[in-house]
Amino acid sequence: MLTRRILTAGLGLSLLPQTVLARQTLPAPPEPLFILDATPDADDRLTVEVWLNGQGPFQFIVDSGAGRSVLSVAVAERLGLARGPDVLVHGISGAQTYPTAQVAQLLVGDARLTQASLPVLPDDRVGGDGLLGVDILEDRNVIMDFAGHRLEVRRSRSGLDRVQMPREVSVMADERFGRLTVADCRVDGTRALAFIDTGGGVSIGNMALSRAISTRRRRSSDDVRPARLLTASGEMSVGEFRVAPSLTLGALRVTDLPIAFADLHVFDVWGLKARPAVLLGVDVLRMFARVELDFGAGRIRFRVGDARVPPTARSA
Repeated sequence: MLTRRILTAGLGLSLLPQTVLARQTLPAPPEPLFILDATPDADDRLTVEVWLNGQGPFQFIVDSGAGRSVLSVAVAERLGLARGPDVLVHGISGAQTYPTAQVAQLLVGDARLTQASLPVLPDDRVGGDGLLGVDILEDRNVIMDFAGHRLEVRRSRSGLDRVQMPREVSVMADERFGRLTVADCRVDGTRALAFIDTGGGVSIGNMALSRAISTRRRRSSDDVRPARLLTASGEMSVGEFRVAPSLTLGALRVTDLPIAFADLHVFDVWGLKARPAVLLGVDVLRMFARVELDFGAGRIRFRVGDARVPPTARSA
């Protein structure tokens, strides 16, 4: 969700005596400050049925940016799951210790985790009954059907077994850092690593990418606004906001893409503080009728058409 709120400054002046006000130079109108909510809207959350220890179904969100699947407190308590050891969970903005719960079996489609200790996070951090991370997505194809509002997790098929559909663009990806990563990416002409983050509501670049874009735009206009990024944990990170005229992923081109920029904890964890990188969130994915994250084949497939809102997308 992208919200724009104007935060005013100098409000304390209204409490001063009138005579003091008369001698004060009133501040200029404050520059708009963008507040970017990094969590997806409820309408943007596609869920899939998951069975835990033979019980369910529970509604889980696929979070391709999460290294591990997690449970909500409500589900762990409902099932009376035994508590496991505390673990350190790295999120987008920081790391925090959480308890785990012992799960004999987690089943989604024909994919399963057995005898797993899954972190248990507060319900408002999860946004559903749980999150499916990349620990269960190996050799799987995650199909996000935005037009039909459906989410599926299937076994991946080789490229020879699959026919490319009309108006579909296939982009090569690999699983460096344990996430689907597109190396053939340019943001406003600047080469960057792109990570698909289905758990993020907005796209976020690191400050190395912001600096590289500013350098390229040195002789042209670059409308950069101060921004604060609100994460699922309720934390605020100071950063910037701009609209990138173009984003290219292989043969796919997206125009006029809003991007936040901040040096988030996750970029440090991946050792990407100095290398331009961007997390592509649901704001990009929802521009397409259908997106397939094929971990087994190392490809991301975008079906062009039926975009909900601008920006616009097309084949390059």
